[in-house]
Parts: sequence; structure tokens; C-alpha cells
Amino acid sequence: MTQSTLTPVPQAVGLHLAQALDVGYDLVLTLTDGFDDETALQAPDGHKPLVWFLGHLACAKDYFSTLHQGTPKAVTEEFSDNFADGTDTDFTYVPPLAEMVEIYRTAHQRIRDFVVGLAPEDFARRSALFPDGNMGEYAEQFATLGKALALTQMHDSFHAGQIAQLRPALGMDSLV
Repeated sequence: MTQSTLTPVPQAVGLHLAQALDVGYDLVLTLTDGFDDETALQAPDGHKPLVWFLGHLACAKDYFSTLHQGTPKAVTEEFSDNFADGTDTDFTYVPPLAEMVEIYRTAHQRIRDFVVGLAPEDFARRSALFPDGNMGEYAEQFATLGKALALTQMHDSFHAGQIAQLRPALGMDSLV
């Protein structure tokens, strides 16, 4: 089983936020168990492959960091273009599964390290950057820190449910 390697969090509010963020994240990591480079690229009809979920979730977390932490993009523009929105993903070149998991871990740790220092009054803070117009209906959900944190946490859990459905479609145990 893939284990989470996250730093402990000292503050009460930060601990609560980090634990909430970790729920979907840990589930996604658990669901990667048993995949290899070949099966991570497979997707029966009606499914996306595991590597797409990892790339997509890493892009979403990176977008959060760009908007609310003011950090430069951690993923390349090419990576973001390939995985961010789920359309036109080119699977001819995808990093190996271990690298995809590490990109996802790094993006999550970056947010987690940030939230430990937050206070309740920070949640209403608006991003200094305007959310990308490509975000469509979700742009407003990224406008304030609190909404963006909630959406980021839910996003991992939502896609973990899809990965849980992918596993039996590939003949694997569901693990959930």
C-alpha cells in the first residue's frame, strides 16, 4: 500500500484543515496500490486512466497554490495543458506512475504546508489574481481562500470515487 509521507501539523486550526485535506488525498494514494506503469494508462470505456486522475488533481492543487499562495506554477505549462481540464489529453507521453504520484504528493504537500498557518479570518480572503476564465462555473469557487480549500478537498474525494470504480473495471479489487 502506498503510504502518505506528510509532515505533522502543530496548530489546532491548521491540524483540522490538514486532516480534512488529507482525507481524499490519502484515499487517492491508497487506490493507486496495485497499479503499474502499464495498468495506470488503461481505461475501459466510460473511465479515464489512473495517470489522468493524478495529473488532473496535481494541476488543480497547483492552481490553488498559484492563486492563493502566490507561488509560481510547479507543473510545466505542457503538463497543465495535458491534464488540467480532461479534454484532449495526450497519453503518448506520460511520466512513469511513480513520477506522477510524486508530482501529486508534492502539489498536496505544498498546500498542506500553507494551511497549517491559517487562521479562521483568512478564509474570506480573496485571491489577488483573478481565477482563470477557463475555470467556467468553478471560477467563483476559487475566488476566496475558504471556498478554494473546500473545493480542493472535495475534488480529491470526488475523483477517488471514480478511481474506485476504475479498479474493478480493470479486474482489480476495489479496496473500498
